[in-house]
Amino acid sequence: MVLSGPTFQRVVSRAVLLVFFPLLVACLRAQSGEVAGSMPEDYLPELKTILATAMQRSPQLLAAEFDRTVQEARILVADAARIPNLRGSSEFASNQTSVSSNSGSSSRANGVFYRFEAGQPIFHWGALKNQSEAARINLRVAEKNFAMVYRDLAVILRKSFLALAVEKAKLRQGREALRILRQDIVAATDKKERGLISPGALEGERLREREVTLELNRGEAEFAANRRRLARIAGVKEISEDSIPNEIPAPTFSPALAAAMKAALLRDGAKGTLEYEIYDLKVREAMLRYKIEKTRLLPKINAGASFSLENSTNVNGNVVNQEAFQRQAFSVSAQWNIFDGFATRGVVREALAAQRLNEKRLAYETEEILQNAQLLERNLQLDAEALEISEIRRSLAVETKKRAAEEVELGNLPKGDVERAQIGILQADAVTFTARAAFLGRWSEFVSLAGHDPVLNNVPASHVRPKK
Repeated sequence: MVLSGPTFQRVVSRAVLLVFFPLLVACLRAQSGEVAGSMPEDYLPELKTILATAMQRSPQLLAAEFDRTVQEARILVADAARIPNLRGSSEFASNQTSVSSNSGSSSRANGVFYRFEAGQPIFHWGALKNQSEAARINLRVAEKNFAMVYRDLAVILRKSFLALAVEKAKLRQGREALRILRQDIVAATDKKERGLISPGALEGERLREREVTLELNRGEAEFAANRRRLARIAGVKEISEDSIPNEIPAPTFSPALAAAMKAALLRDGAKGTLEYEIYDLKVREAMLRYKIEKTRLLPKINAGASFSLENSTNVNGNVVNQEAFQRQAFSVSAQWNIFDGFATRGVVREALAAQRLNEKRLAYETEEILQNAQLLERNLQLDAEALEISEIRRSLAVETKKRAAEEVELGNLPKGDVERAQIGILQADAVTFTARAAFLGRWSEFVSLAGHDPVLNNVPASHVRPKK
């Protein structure tokens, strides 16, 4: 048998896929393993403590855990409709009965009377089973919401902590610049007393000192406020200035790893992300609600049994007799709500609309995730370029200080120029740390969106792993 051209190509393509697919999977797993050492907390160990504490104390996570607990309790409520129910009542009564025309013909009976009833749904067209399944789906949605809240919170905490490190670097540069400016004012005061400079020039320097001091104080206040804000979000008592690192180490960027994660996300249609799984579960829950509401006007069959001890009154002429008697009853009944004023039609339409809405949200969310992943991957390349440029600028600042130190040794420049060159290095550090923080923050967001965030390892597997 001779294969045609297109058929032969398909056979060859499938054979190649079968041979190289395991290698591709192994490669992706290896690349995913590399992510664990590239996150901001891997460069800043202080951040790991904040992320671990937030898992236990963050207000957002506590609210998400409360919602998960509520959904877990609602499963018991949904399941209760499918199992036998038992009801009972008891009373101590004193019953006296007489004929109205003969008050002397009275009868009295005292004692304890009781009644017990049991019921069991038999056939409700699957509505009760679907209610239990819908409750379990809502629990899985709450679990995945918890994981997503923690994942998104981790991204916020990382970016905030990196921003604090940048603020600290800028404050360090501002403090050093103010110190040198005050030294210059002391020198200018001496020159003014010797008549070397005018009083206006000295006042100009003092005014500049006030401006720099004001800007520095504003930065100090903002730095303290941002530390308190981060502590509140993370659920920690305090974040001191000493706990903020003095520098952000230079991160490494693997374009191949970023491209592989983006390609995997696009190929999978974002089905491995928490957002997709949440909306997919909501669609399934809406479908179940639609099926449940469609059974409202269908007959339903139940079984029941009762046992009671009751008081009985018999009147024969002018004679009244009371006595207690036991009653046992067993029944299989059908309940049929034939017409409810078109209420069923309304709730069915509502359930169908909710299903379609969640389907639209699922499609929209998927498209947004894929677009954001491509945008983040492109911006990461730009951030990597900005990192390179900032490193070059810092190297130039260091070289400038070396040249200034050499000229000072030769007597060509005053010693103060070395300190001013050091301020240039501090300024370059602030710019470099800003570029590093921007890259690490965007990398954290990209990894989180792609579904490879290592913080999810701290969440119970049932909250993250998809369930069929």
